Amino acid sequence: MKFRAIYTVILLATAFAFAEGDSLFLDFETALQTVLANNADVNEAKFAWLSESEAATSALGKFEPRLVGRAFKETAERPGALFTETKEEYKLGVQGALPTGTEYNVGFNQAAYTHSDYTSELYFGGELRQHLLKDGPLFLSPMNELEQGRLRKEIAYQKFRDALNEILEKFCDAYWNYYYADRFLASATESAKVARDILEDAGKRLQLGLLSAMDYSKAEAEYSDRESARLDALDKLRNARLALLLVLSSGEYMHDTRPIAMAPGMEPEPATEQDSVTFLDSMSLMHPAYLSQGAELMLRESELSARKADWLPTVDLVGNYGIRSRNKNAREAVRNFKTEEKRQTVLAGGIEINVPLFGGVAERHRISAQKYSVRAARSRLTLLQAQIFEEYRILQNRAKEIREQWRYGQIAVEYHKKELEEEFKKLALGKSNYREIFEMEEDLREAERRQLENMRALRIIDVRLQRATGKLLLQNGLESWKNDRLVLRDDLTAE
Repeated sequence: MKFRAIYTVILLATAFAFAEGDSLFLDFETALQTVLANNADVNEAKFAWLSESEAATSALGKFEPRLVGRAFKETAERPGALFTETKEEYKLGVQGALPTGTEYNVGFNQAAYTHSDYTSELYFGGELRQHLLKDGPLFLSPMNELEQGRLRKEIAYQKFRDALNEILEKFCDAYWNYYYADRFLASATESAKVARDILEDAGKRLQLGLLSAMDYSKAEAEYSDRESARLDALDKLRNARLALLLVLSSGEYMHDTRPIAMAPGMEPEPATEQDSVTFLDSMSLMHPAYLSQGAELMLRESELSARKADWLPTVDLVGNYGIRSRNKNAREAVRNFKTEEKRQTVLAGGIEINVPLFGGVAERHRISAQKYSVRAARSRLTLLQAQIFEEYRILQNRAKEIREQWRYGQIAVEYHKKELEEEFKKLALGKSNYREIFEMEEDLREAERRQLENMRALRIIDVRLQRATGKLLLQNGLESWKNDRLVLRDDLTAE
């Protein structure tokens, strides 16, 4: 009966190392939300994206109308003159630019002279300047700054998504490493307990003369090895706990000294496969690193368009329309301005050019430099596509292999359990010895540990596989489809 009791203990090897009532239970979803709420890397990536978003929005200021004004007084004296000439000038208007490459200036001017041979003048009207080549609509020059701001914002957004992917993968590693270390300690603890029970039984047999001193020493040595292994496993659990707590970044968990307990599902999920075409389509829509590099390529192409626009000569159409009143007397000029029959209607127009005599030396070289930059970004995108696909293929094959190892491991564990059970029966009948028991018990423990390692590796591989397809955030509920694009959860983007 003693040996059957020992065997019963072995079958409980998957029990928790600590009682549930004395443990801090931590499920995967709760731990993930804690990471997102507290992890400094998450906040840093979010603030970087928010900063770039604000910088991109600032580009709209290019088209913001501006109120401009001027109040100016001038005095002039001539030797021998009886009076001092004065000039008072007042201007008030609105200036701005349009996305079409048009600049406008609408306002009121008044220049009043006293004791002068010149005429006092009032003018109200507007001036338009249309850029035809440089700064014009040919290369969408007026919108280039807005487009570049939008692309920089997109790059920052995809980098934020990529940072979330990296942090989530890091958290999953720490979570499953802790669970593996906890189960490994439980296995080592049970193994040491079984060895201690056998050692106690061996001591009783030695006193009764039923066991040799050598066999007792064997039992003692086996117990010592297992107790030493338990202490090693305990140290690994402490380190795994520290790594998990650092990822969680929560003071609540950091100051809780209770052991962490987990109860995740152990059965592997069915493998999912994608052909190369489906994977590439998925990557182009979902993978943050690929989307970020794609936006980087478009940004450099936009900058190339801006360089080409800068190389163009300046050809501007200029025109203005307004009403004007002139008179030698300032007061009379004001009265005439108020009377439609006495004021003038002014219409003017013309063209202005500014052409580099040597074809724009600096601009040509900037264009050449930017072309190389575009080629580099395009090459990087092609390389990244191949790299991501190759990583996915390797991870997919490895996931298949680990699932096979899982199945083989289950067979091995079941066999070693039955083998050990039969050996205990033989020992009870005096047909076996402790040496055989210890060897078979160690085989069982090793099979169980390999199965735990397979479980840990499979969970981590599946996370990396999801990241390779760009679906990691989506499958963990951190983003959703909206208007044909992935959008992060509101709480992740809130300030």
